[in-house]
Amino acid sequence: MHQSSDRPNIGIGVRKIKYALNSFANLAFLIPAGFKVGDPPLPKFLIFFDNIPDSINTACVLHCHLPHELKEKIQWFNANMSTQYKETELERLICGETWGLCTMTSFGMGMDIPDILLVIQW
Repeated sequence: MHQSSDRPNIGIGVRKIKYALNSFANLAFLIPAGFKVGDPPLPKFLIFFDNIPDSINTACVLHCHLPHELKEKIQWFNANMSTQYKETELERLICGETWGLCTMTSFGMGMDIPDILLVIQW
């Protein structure tokens, strides 16, 4: 059997696109329908994009699926952010205050965050 990764705890999956790419509705699976305050936290995730506007728009779309009190749990993260913001948001992700980042490919270079459960390349 040929594996594309030498790490048995990593699985590669592909999802069929159902909606227009610019709607980002194909990523709604990340947040269960009816998700509410008090539910267990979402698995930590990273979504990588090729451009900053798509990362921001996706975070905004995902916010629409969360209760108002939890919108800060999903953020966008890119080179245009201040160093202080990036350091703070990385710490929030590591400690679990942030559940997911919509980011650019460069974010993943050199990162070692062991409890990321889902990585998506958009």
